[in-house]
Order: sequence, then C-alpha cells, then structure tokens
Amino acid sequence: MPEFVSVQVPVDRVQEVYELLGRKPARPSFVHRLADDGHPEGWTEALVDRMFIESSSAMRTILGVLADTSPAFVSTAQIAAAAGLTVRQVVASFGPYEKRVRGRYGMALWPFETREFVDAGIVKYSMSPATAARIRVLIDEVPKHESVSSLHA
Repeated sequence: MPEFVSVQVPVDRVQEVYELLGRKPARPSFVHRLADDGHPEGWTEALVDRMFIESSSAMRTILGVLADTSPAFVSTAQIAAAAGLTVRQVVASFGPYEKRVRGRYGMALWPFETREFVDAGIVKYSMSPATAARIRVLIDEVPKHESVSSLHA
C-alpha cells in the first residue's frame, strides 16, 4: 500500500492538483520495499550474488562503499571519496549498471535505494543491512579477477 502525505493546497488550485494526479507519472516511483529476507523485493540472495560477480571492479568498489555505509544515505561525492574514484567514474559506472539491472536481471530497481534531492542537485544512495551483509561476504569470497565467464568454465 502506498504511503500518503497531506499537502496544504489553496482552494482555488485543488482542481489543478486533481488534474496532475490524474495524469500518468512523469517517472516511476522508486520506493524500495524490503522482502522478508531483508533484500529489496525481487532481489534474492542468488541474484545479488550474480549481480556482484558480473559487476566491473569499479562497480564492486562502489557496492562495497554502500555496504560499509549501510544503512546511511551517501552522496555520489562521498562514494567517490571512499572508493578512491572520481565522481565522474562513479556516475559512469551507473550507466552500464542500470542497463544490466534492467536488461539482464529484469529488475526495475537497483538493489539499493536512491533518493534525488533536486534542490541540492545531488543524489544519495543507501543499501539495506541484509544486502550490505551479503555484499561484504562476497567482497571477501569472490576474487577480484573472477567474472561470470570464469564461473562457467
């Protein structure tokens, strides 16, 4: 069930609000709901494992930072500083990652939450404690050079 908020609207503008709410959303809602196992809905432990193994080394480092800072929200700049990457490298890693999450795994949402703070011009990210714990295990267990192709060899 969606969460609701109360918003004060001048009486003469209520009809405009109804018209806006009656339109299709400009972009989908990115609300993360956690399943019983603590991972975002749809993200099983096996899918998190696969996602991590198939990630680039830069993306694995980013996932590690999110795991280490879980459940706090951190900005792209904070991730870059902690990962030893530039902000541009972090942002550039998200493009292919987004395509893989949608195309290869069939997921609409990443296995971590994103929040856009438009007024501040920043995006912040947070990983659930369960997903963070799994990422930490994977960092320790999966050799840095291991990829999905070496798993099937």
